[in-house]
Amino acid sequence: MFDIGTGYRFVMIEGTSEGWGGLTFIEKVIDIDGPLLKLESGRIINSHSSLFVTATPMTMLASASSMEEPASDVVA
Repeated sequence: MFDIGTGYRFVMIEGTSEGWGGLTFIEKVIDIDGPLLKLESGRIINSHSSLFVTATPMTMLASASSMEEPASDVVA
């Protein structure tokens, strides 16, 4: 599911003193041990955690944006 050396856009649920919110960040996976992902910053994420929402490979995001067609001018 995850590849070492690939950058991902992570979305997680974060608890703060003001309540629950979303946390989004981009980081590269440098090691994988079962569901645990070690990131470049040293952060370790449990991908089986209930607070883990999604991780989208940056290559996937880049290819999706390049597939978008430019808007055409419509004259009514």
